[in-house]
Amino acid sequence: MVRSLKLTEISKKWHGGSGSKVTSPSAAACPRGHFAAYTRDGRRFFIPIDYLGSDTFRELLNMAEEEFGAPGGRPIVLPCSADRLEQILDAIRGAKKKCAGAGRISKIW
Repeated sequence: MVRSLKLTEISKKWHGGSGSKVTSPSAAACPRGHFAAYTRDGRRFFIPIDYLGSDTFRELLNMAEEEFGAPGGRPIVLPCSADRLEQILDAIRGAKKKCAGAGRISKIW
């Protein structure tokens, strides 16, 4: 329960509060249980909220905040290319399958 509450707080911080809305009519709505983020090269990803439990992904978000500042009223921009983010997400998926939700993944920087 504590972990769940902490992830909710992190999610709200990165969404700029509890009521984030898609402002572009052509933009697809973010699926439930995910958050939207953009890469440095402008590609949009829907990332499962449970990935916030990954040390690697939290480090990536910290780097984004250091480089671009807290998102506030703007989208999250991650300091990597779309190809690199795909590698990071694949590693998190693989670690989740391998550990069946337990343990932590190693950093892949």
